[in-house]
Amino acid sequence: MKLNQNESPYDFPAELKSEVLRRAGQRPWNIYPEFESLRLRTAIAESYGIPADGILVGNGSNELLSVAIATFVEPGVSVIFPSPTFTLYEKLVLVAGGTPVPIEFDPAGGELPLEQLLSEIEKRRNAVVIVCSPNNPTGSVLPPNGLHSLLDSGAFVLFDRAYGDFHTDPYPAMHENLVVFSTFSKAWGLASLRLGWVASSALNSREMRKVKLPYSLNAISEETAVVALENDAYRAANVASIVAERSRLAAAMSAMKDIVTFPSAANFVTFRPQMDSKVVFEGLCSDGLLIRDVSAYPRLANSLRVSVGSRDQNDRFLQSLRRITGAS
Repeated sequence: MKLNQNESPYDFPAELKSEVLRRAGQRPWNIYPEFESLRLRTAIAESYGIPADGILVGNGSNELLSVAIATFVEPGVSVIFPSPTFTLYEKLVLVAGGTPVPIEFDPAGGELPLEQLLSEIEKRRNAVVIVCSPNNPTGSVLPPNGLHSLLDSGAFVLFDRAYGDFHTDPYPAMHENLVVFSTFSKAWGLASLRLGWVASSALNSREMRKVKLPYSLNAISEETAVVALENDAYRAANVASIVAERSRLAAAMSAMKDIVTFPSAANFVTFRPQMDSKVVFEGLCSDGLLIRDVSAYPRLANSLRVSVGSRDQNDRFLQSLRRITGAS
């Protein structure tokens, strides 16, 4: 059972798959898809109340992160980000010639280090900030109005909301210094189709378009995204189920005396067992359960991360974890 990559436990509904295939079958497959993906961009704009001319779509949010960092990070530019966080950020910054400035924080508190980020911004001119909230791999979030504070500082903010559907914050208002990344992989349950989108000002989007590879989103993925947006009720139901299971899973793990869980607003729970985490990891593998070893991250020594699954999957994980740790 796979609980290591923060995927949705719920597949795209069969009736919606059929509708996607029906529509895709009516499209010509011998020509490239629409260059600007205007129909999908318009559908996103209408769903989120943002201008279509500030939206780009691509082959997962990772592609768009690469595009944005290549666009806005020049050699020598300081790029500030909380640590631990998604390791791809630092790799892309180094490729772009930027200077990574990681700000370590304690994941046990549940919040990202806003004051430390602001303090570091003050020391550096033309800084770029990358923030994932809720954060992977900790589940931590920015404090209330934290994004506004970062923007008020004058920094250019790359805001990754891959897990934003599982948190209570609304979609942020557009700002000339803000680029927002979203994905269909998590809440929508479409990880296999590699669908991502980015929103910013029209000017910033034009600059990113100069860097982005053309035709990076295929016609079937595009059709799927349009159908998904037309049927948002299933996404909302997925999110409600996952959030409820996250609470139940975290409570059950916290009740085990030898397990410390970190507060999470995402679709996973990161935890630290008292015993060697590698023993726990390998024991779960022996029971057919694959989770994520995050012990190599800063501040996460001896820690593991489990994706929130369905109720049955979570029950199976808890049963195995209790057996391995000797919890009652």
